[in-house]
This record gives sequence, structure tokens and C-alpha cells, in this order.
Amino acid sequence: MLCITMRKGEYLTIGDHVVIQLDRLTAERAHMTISAPREIPILRGKVLEREGGERPGCVYDT
Repeated sequence: MLCITMRKGEYLTIGDHVVIQLDRLTAERAHMTISAPREIPILRGKVLEREGGERPGCVYDT
């Protein structure tokens, strides 16, 4: 797994078509902007698990 530390305004790319930018930080939250083609599903972890999906093995509990 890759772990990246970012500052406000920095971004990362996944492949040629996905861009994730750190928009702002508050005391306990990071706000991200994700740009991806509509064909790529983006789903919050809690929604995935609520709908019966399994937590990916690479995700740890905080």
C-alpha cells in the first residue's frame, strides 16, 4: 500500500483519467476533490459496508 502525505492544493493522479486533490483540512477532516470518468464508481467505505460489501484488506481501523 502507498501512503502519501499531502498539503492543501496538492493532488495525485491514478492512471490517465483520475485526479484527487486535497481541497482543505479542518481539525479532524480532509476534504478531497475527485475527478474521474462516470464509468468509474466512487463509493464511500461506510456506504459499501452498509450495502453488504466487504472492507478491503488494505484498510485498517483507526
